[in-house]
Amino acid sequence: MEPATQAVPGYFVWQAPGQPVAIHLSIEVVDRLSADIMRGFGLVPKRGAEVGGVLIGTIESDTIRIEDFEAIPCTYARGPSYLLTDAERALFNEVCQRRSAEIVGYYRSHTREGLALQPEDIQLLGQFLPSAARVALLVKPFATKPGVAGFFVRENGAFPAATPLEFPFRRWEMTGEEPPRRAPMQERKRKERQPEKRDEVAAPPPSNEDKVAAAPESSGAPRPYYRIFSAEPEEEPKHTPQAPRATKSRTGMWMVASFVFLLLGVLLGYEASRITAPQRGLSDFALLFAVERTGDNLTVRWNPDSRAVRLASSGELEIDDGSETKHVNLDRANLSNGSMVYRNMSNKVRFRLVINLDAGLSVTQALEWAP
Repeated sequence: MEPATQAVPGYFVWQAPGQPVAIHLSIEVVDRLSADIMRGFGLVPKRGAEVGGVLIGTIESDTIRIEDFEAIPCTYARGPSYLLTDAERALFNEVCQRRSAEIVGYYRSHTREGLALQPEDIQLLGQFLPSAARVALLVKPFATKPGVAGFFVRENGAFPAATPLEFPFRRWEMTGEEPPRRAPMQERKRKERQPEKRDEVAAPPPSNEDKVAAAPESSGAPRPYYRIFSAEPEEEPKHTPQAPRATKSRTGMWMVASFVFLLLGVLLGYEASRITAPQRGLSDFALLFAVERTGDNLTVRWNPDSRAVRLASSGELEIDDGSETKHVNLDRANLSNGSMVYRNMSNKVRFRLVINLDAGLSVTQALEWAP
């Protein structure tokens, strides 16, 4: 029996034979969750890292509606499986308490053999999501074909050993529709940063004479900083009305000179403060980016308390491993985790961490690992 999808536009309706429960899964959630699962799948060669979290929605009688999800990070201290440490279990519990009225279930990507809940899944669900109405979703990703998924619904208080109904976990196979087209990530970043890069050129204080002189000549650069630092000191000597000043009294000349020196002192002080002030805060943005060998894997670490990480909107980890290059997108939860486990294929791996801030700015650090 195939699940019915035509009755609810925008949703995939899962209902196994003989079960009264119908699960309405938002197709938009499928798109976003698939992207998150594939990012984890690409972290570790051959098998891939698992990701997990909670499903958000509503429960009404025999209908469960899934509208969103919240990922709960894992440091992979025991390998690429989604096995939470005590600290991560505490975070899982905090999320369950905070969103108890919204949570309808648990999800996990499954890169192990088969497609079945593991003892640690059952224990996690029993401890933090004990309600009989809450369900579990497993998604098995593949590199060259759509993933396969299945829901698990409690029967007499216990989860079945296998899902009663598997289904393809991709929009096209579920609905016959293509996902909304998005520009490539590099193109989106380039478009976002281009106008801000122009701001970066204009924003630094004109600390040398060339920059000060160039501002009045450029008719298309109405930047306020250039006007403040260039118009008044530079235009005054060029004005031809200076000739009549020679006829004024010596007292008037001294008053004008005093005013000019006062203005120059204020401007120089302001410029000095702009040059020195950021230097005092540079240490706050230190990423402390490092890589170390842990067993058969490499653990990539950064400082989650760095001001750059706390202010980040997103990030990216670029990995050059032998002849392969990988791009791992990092959301705020991943960044606050402060580490990631990677299984290397070669003895020379180059990592580049990019922290994206608001207004198109970014903090970047790169390093190379070799045994």
